[in-house]
Formats: sequence, C-alpha cells, structure tokens
Amino acid sequence: MYNVRLVHANNTQLLKSGNRPSRRLADIVQEECPSLAPGAKFTPSPLVPGGHAQTIYAFLGYYVYYAHSLISPRFTRETFGLSDGGNVVLDWALCKDYMERPVVTVLSGVTGTSCDYYVRKCYEELIRLQYSVVVVHSRGCGGSKLTTPLPFHCGFSDDYREVIADLKKRMPRCPLLGLSFSLGANIMAKYIGEEGADCPLAAGIIVGNPYDMYKVINHLDSRSLSLNKIYDVAILNFLKTAFKENQEAILNAPVKFNVSKIANSSTIMEFTEEMTRKAFRYTSAKHLLDDSSSLDYLDSIRIPVLFLNSLDDPICTPSLIPFDKFLSNPWLLLALTRHGGHIGYMGNTWPTSWIEHPVSQFFKSMLSHTASEKPDTP
Repeated sequence: MYNVRLVHANNTQLLKSGNRPSRRLADIVQEECPSLAPGAKFTPSPLVPGGHAQTIYAFLGYYVYYAHSLISPRFTRETFGLSDGGNVVLDWALCKDYMERPVVTVLSGVTGTSCDYYVRKCYEELIRLQYSVVVVHSRGCGGSKLTTPLPFHCGFSDDYREVIADLKKRMPRCPLLGLSFSLGANIMAKYIGEEGADCPLAAGIIVGNPYDMYKVINHLDSRSLSLNKIYDVAILNFLKTAFKENQEAILNAPVKFNVSKIANSSTIMEFTEEMTRKAFRYTSAKHLLDDSSSLDYLDSIRIPVLFLNSLDDPICTPSLIPFDKFLSNPWLLLALTRHGGHIGYMGNTWPTSWIEHPVSQFFKSMLSHTASEKPDTP
C-alpha cells in the first residue's frame, strides 16, 4: 500500500561498476539504495495525515531550524559575484578534506533558505558521509539584496550555471552533485537539460518538481475555496515582500512598472504579469512560465537524475507528472510515493523526516559509478 514505486525506461543507462561489467541505472539503484529497492516503503506518520498536513508540517519545521541556526550556526556565508554585477549568497558547510570530497549543491523552494527543514535534514546526513554542502540562494533571497535591477524567476538557471562553473575551477578534484526542491527543482532540472552531455554534475536529485509552471500557478491561483489557497497566498506574499525590499534596484531597469498594481496583485499570475515578465522582457506571464518550465528539457538530460514526487502533493499534482519522459529517457528515474505531500515525507509514529535516506543513498551509489575519481565513501 505504501510501497515506493520506481518508474523508468525498460532499459536504463549502462553505468560503469569499477572492474565489473557495466550495469543498468535502475538495477544499481534497486540493489544499492534500500529506500528505493523493491518492496521499500514510505509510511506517513499517523500524526501528520494527508498531503496538506505533510506539506504544512515540513514548512513549520523551518522555524525550528531557523531558531537553532541562530544559536549554533552551521553554515558559513559567501557572497558570490555574478558576471553582470549581481550577486547571490552561498551558505557553505565544509567537510574534512573538502578539496577532495564531493560537494552537494542545493537549490531550495521559492521561499527557501538553508534553514529549511528538508535542507537541514539532508545536510546532516550528507555531512555524515563526509560530503560538503552549499546552498545556493536566488538573487535577492536568503537575506541578500539585489545589486542590479534583475531579480529571479522560476526558470532562471543562469546564476546557478555561473556558480557551478566557478566551483569546477576552484574545487577541480571534487565531484559535484545537485539536490533541489520545489521551485529550485524546476530550475535545476532545466539547467541539467540545458547542459545535456556537458553537464558538470555527476548526478542530481529533484524533489517535488512542478514540471509545468503555467499549470501549477493556474492550479494554485484558482483554488480559492480550498487549502491550496494557503500556498498561493504564502508564495504571493513572499514575492511581494521580495519586490518591496528590492524595489529601488528593480525600478532602475529600463522598464515601466506599475508599482501599485504589483503591490495589489491578488494572484501569483497577476504578480508575474505586472512585475516578473516585464523585468525579464517576456511578452506575457504565460510566455515566461512556459519558457521557464523544465518539462521540455527532460529529454535532454544525460546524467543520472532521481526525481521524487508524491501522489498527494497539493501543489505539484499527479496530473502534472510527465510519465512518458521517464519511460523514454534512460538517464531518469522517478521514485513515486503515495503519501508525503509537497516535500513533506514525515514518517514514523512521532513525525521524523524520510527524505534524507533516498538522497544520501542515491548520491553514494552514483558516485561509485559516475565520478571520474571516485572518493572512498564511508
């Protein structure tokens, strides 16, 4: 009833296995990743029933980890300068011998930071494996301010591309991995597809990917009489706050903005139409969202990527999952759970996180099969 279902092509990609014969990606994962093996289960906590409860519970965990981070900071912050004069903030957690060990780059959700519950839980497990972790925030997010008029949007992959290129130069012996959630999942999936066979990442994990941004935003905006409106309002308020905090910089763009309409937007689509699409010179909100969606980039992915989606996700609903892409691209795997909400995955009687188990197991397995100079993982 609660089995984790692994969806993939009939013949997934052949990967090297040291001196042994090459093996199929799906076979490797099912043999080496217990949380994704045949018969593996994710059983939701009875105290967090349903997709909405799972989603909200994980979101509230942010405040617990934020308070903890104020007492005992675990990340070192770096301001990373971009080629156009902008910047993003990187939160680092370096392991021992970090110039030789794997580095996991993390993209969080639209409101996300390094204090997110799911980021912290994965971080703890990855550090235990002696991997470094760096959380890459979007422009103007994570406590930073815009230094150019250009903000961020749901498919803006250029900044992440610059960060990865820089990491390859300054940490050349470190295998790079990508972990992403929600909006960050869409950006990372799009980036990996854009890079194709030249992608510098050894492997990626994409959690709660929206796939089709236009349909997701319409879904959230139209559910005025359901719990989904909670997420719509939360995301919209975050976008408005980010605009207000960076308004002076954004208004320096050679574009005519209607500040009153932006401030009074009642839906995410209205905000995108009044501000974001103008800042990025798109003809309409739909044009931006269609161009930003990772859906059409999945066919071009040429590194092992594990996608995780839940059937009771209230934001990225099952109807948006492009099963045909996973059945045709041998580099892709989709781990599908019946429960878990939107990046919730709270299991056991007393709610505890499950997501860090498939994340750490998949990365450890893929490094032993894809890294050119594989580390001795614990």
